Amino acid sequence: MTATLVRTPAPRRTPSSPPHPPATRTTRPSPRLLGLTLLTRLRHEHRTVRDLGASALEWAVIAAVVVVAASVIGGVVYGIVQQKSAALQTCASAAVGTSC
Repeated sequence: MTATLVRTPAPRRTPSSPPHPPATRTTRPSPRLLGLTLLTRLRHEHRTVRDLGASALEWAVIAAVVVVAASVIGGVVYGIVQQKSAALQTCASAAVGTSC
C-alpha cells in the first residue's frame, strides 16, 4: 500500500472580512499601556543616571589607587637615591687610593 498526499486548497477570504483593519480607523493606546510605557522609560533613565554616578565613583577609586601607588613607588626610589648619594659622598671624601 502506498500513501498518497492530498493537497487541500487554502481557505479563501470573503469580501466581508478584509485582512487588515480599515485605514480610516484610528486607535488610541489604553491609559494603562501609556502608564506602563512611561514607568518603564523612567526606570531606564533612572538606571542610566545611577550608572553614571557609579562610573564616576569607580574612576575616583581608580585615581586614588594610582596616586597611592605612585607615592609609594616615588618614596622607594627617593630612599634608594638618598642611600646611593650618601655612599658617593663618603667615597668622594676618602683619600685617593683607598677603597670605598
